[in-house]
Amino acid sequence: MTMVQASTQVSDKGTRKVERQRRGQRTRQAILDATLEVIAEGGVRAVTHRAVAARADVNLSLTTYYFNDIFDMVSSAFDDFMLKGRARVEQAWADVFASVYRYSAQERRRKAVRETLRIELTRIGVDFLFHELSRRRAGTAVEHHFYFEALHDPRLRELYEASRQPTIKQMTRFAELFNRQSPEVDAELLIGTIFRIEHSALGKPVEALDRAAMEAMLGRALGWIMHLNDPWPEKDKESRK
Repeated sequence: MTMVQASTQVSDKGTRKVERQRRGQRTRQAILDATLEVIAEGGVRAVTHRAVAARADVNLSLTTYYFNDIFDMVSSAFDDFMLKGRARVEQAWADVFASVYRYSAQERRRKAVRETLRIELTRIGVDFLFHELSRRRAGTAVEHHFYFEALHDPRLRELYEASRQPTIKQMTRFAELFNRQSPEVDAELLIGTIFRIEHSALGKPVEALDRAAMEAMLGRALGWIMHLNDPWPEKDKESRK
């Protein structure tokens, strides 16, 4: 064998190895996506190797090749979902704080400024929720399935609680700008409101999503945090239908 032939053979082996790795990555991702789809439709307990393999259209043995067990498959799929949505979440929070910091702390003491901010922040929040509930609907459903299943499974509870921490941290940071006494409580109230909005919306078809109702609920919750006790303005609610 000549040096040229040997070099070519090594190159071919390298190419085949890279292709196998890519094929393996595609297969693993297909299994993760299928796992999320199964959870979204039937809950965490609906996940079996057979159900996921059928949904992913892969050989049954591949689910155990890439994942140790059902929990490994479920937790990996959840982590993958959260990672993919992280950029949008971070951008939404960047928009929130950019709006808030347009005004100084002294300006934010004025009720008129806080009311303007409430309307802006409500729009940002509802825009984000609309995107998640229409374009990433299955993923939002998965989060809710995880919440209820975590009540019974300590491992899922730990995973779910860890996923909530970045959100709690950002919401607490926001609440501190208006209430330094109990921002953690305000953050939990805001999370609860958003969870209720999502839960209600998941029970309806996408075309029936009610933006005005979302704005009313989120706007009222933000008003509580920002010391605005007046109801969500009817004229603004009407203009956003």
